[in-house]
Amino acid sequence: MDLVFKVENVSSLKVDVLTRKSSKTGLFGKGRNMFFFLFRRFWSGTYIFFALFCVGSSTFAQYDPQFSQNMFNPLMVNAGFAGSSGRVNISALDRHQWVGIEGAPRTTVVGADMATTIFGNQSGVGLVIMNDEIGFFSNLTIQGVIGRQYILDDMKLGIGMNIGLVNQVFDGSKVHLAPAGSRYHVDTDALISNNEESATALDAGFGVSFIHPDFYAGLSVLHLFEPKPNFNEQLDVYIPRSFFFMAGYNHRLIESPIEIRPSLFVKNSGPAWQFDLNVNLHYLDKYWGGLSYRLQDAVVVMAGLELNSGIRVGYSYDITTSRLSHAGSNGSHEIMVGYTFDLSFEKRDKQYRSVRFL
Repeated sequence: MDLVFKVENVSSLKVDVLTRKSSKTGLFGKGRNMFFFLFRRFWSGTYIFFALFCVGSSTFAQYDPQFSQNMFNPLMVNAGFAGSSGRVNISALDRHQWVGIEGAPRTTVVGADMATTIFGNQSGVGLVIMNDEIGFFSNLTIQGVIGRQYILDDMKLGIGMNIGLVNQVFDGSKVHLAPAGSRYHVDTDALISNNEESATALDAGFGVSFIHPDFYAGLSVLHLFEPKPNFNEQLDVYIPRSFFFMAGYNHRLIESPIEIRPSLFVKNSGPAWQFDLNVNLHYLDKYWGGLSYRLQDAVVVMAGLELNSGIRVGYSYDITTSRLSHAGSNGSHEIMVGYTFDLSFEKRDKQYRSVRFL
């Protein structure tokens, strides 16, 4: 399957079909690039279908992938939740998006955090690794997380930051210019690389969380300094800041084992917005099921369970409501697996054991 760039003028690029390949070259040297290459070989990768628009020689891309089970994985976007549960939490999530469309995206992310004490203060440390395939771009992010927890009566205030590396690959080996008379550029256009380009940049983020036994809220920003993994002098790429807001409430029915947990998730990245409204029903704190509505995009059905051993499993299915449904999208599948345990043998006060908190 070939990729075709149809270029009608210098400032507009239209992409027909997209695929991916592994990283080979980088800005940070062969040693570090081999490190990312091995990570990519370990991580599963797939394909994506989307439209990419360039203005001049500068590229703007919405970097952060989309997830449906955000209420169970706040650490992925907010470092302020690190260590908030007082336990060790490990979570993995795999998403297959727009099934049925040739070249659909896939994203895999693994996160872990644990409560600890740093200089006598209640703190948390963690690690987030994410591999995401987005059109011609293949993104691997590795972030270390550190947070500080403050006890405010029956609430917790968490402040955290994440810092790490983002390795981005532009796969131009599948790009073919299609000249068609005077309307299109020739296949030797210097503005479009036909090689595989790779670059690495430092990345950072910041987050704040508020946790109460009955509700939680978080506000965070990723890509704080808008990293620029520039591939060469002609392709100037930057990752825009992304802002996140999440909130949820626990309402237990009187004399009933059922708990209603509505939640909200908002994401902004450049001109793009995502609004998720969710309601989950939890039974005996072990089983859950619910619905989400993503504005102008999808209706999400989800369910899951938590075993006595601390293992939890969740699944969600996005029913596409946008025009992609007419293009052949059969929805999106998302699987979550997590494990929570306590390394301390001492009895802890004010535990926040809800599975939504990493």
